[in-house]
Amino acid sequence: MSRKDVAVKESALHIYDAQKRPERTFPSFVGKSVPGKKEPLLRPVDRKKHDENRDKSIRECTKVLGTYTGNGLECDEYLFTSTKEGSTKGDNRFPVRLIDGKDNRKGGDRINELYTLDRIPDGDPCYVKITDWTGSSMALLTDQSVAATPGRGVLEVYDAEAYLGDSAALDAAEQQVVAGNGYHLYLLSLQPAIPAHITIRIWDTVPEAPTDAEGHIPVSIESVTGILVVNQLEFGPAGEIPLPRPGVYEGRAWWSDRQAAADYYNSYLEQDIEDWTSEQTRDYLTQCPAKERYVLDLAYTGDPEPLGEHEADH
Repeated sequence: MSRKDVAVKESALHIYDAQKRPERTFPSFVGKSVPGKKEPLLRPVDRKKHDENRDKSIRECTKVLGTYTGNGLECDEYLFTSTKEGSTKGDNRFPVRLIDGKDNRKGGDRINELYTLDRIPDGDPCYVKITDWTGSSMALLTDQSVAATPGRGVLEVYDAEAYLGDSAALDAAEQQVVAGNGYHLYLLSLQPAIPAHITIRIWDTVPEAPTDAEGHIPVSIESVTGILVVNQLEFGPAGEIPLPRPGVYEGRAWWSDRQAAADYYNSYLEQDIEDWTSEQTRDYLTQCPAKERYVLDLAYTGDPEPLGEHEADH
């Protein structure tokens, strides 16, 4: 979290004070120290423990700060309710503070997203760092790439259980380069033989497309398996990319060097290739100076809809 992030600035300041200036937090006592920066926090998945921590923290807020209902404030507890070091541990090292309710809930959302996307299991240690980063929250969670040859000029990205084609989506991709039907994306190259690079990046907040991208378009894809397949229309699957979890992912696709790769392929066709061996052809194409690239910048937005018995084939 960042103290400069307007969505969670009060949550971040509370954690910062707890780690740097614990005497500013309640309950207050001489020599108070708070874990999370150098000492790890341990995550329990037991919802009953979460609720017990939460109830104890609210009682402490009311005891120290009085009644606060109806004024938009909520009791924020560091050593989060979702940690074993929460308020019911018994050592009173936890801090509580009244902060803006929206800020408090957004901070909780951020923590829960990280638990899930980073796959932090029961009892796993974790640490908390507060920064003063002035940019928007755009943490890159995963970044994976696959090289694939666009036979017939087509590459595909689809959920592992949604592999059959969609002619309407393919027609749309011919007009806008990338298009899909929710489970299946088509990426249209301008050449059929030079490998392109498909990159899937999962963010907490999707960044803008780079200014030097040849084009970009909003996209979404739903994965009930948590695995996306990168497929070559003529040659079969090029690889699989695991997602942090199953769900709906939304963001944008952008591409670069699409035209440059096509120009190089056209230069190959202009050669006297009638007597070329397959090795000569391969050597020529692999010397392409352009790196055709398609990037899917995505963020998790919700749980997937379970596929029905017949839906998995569409």
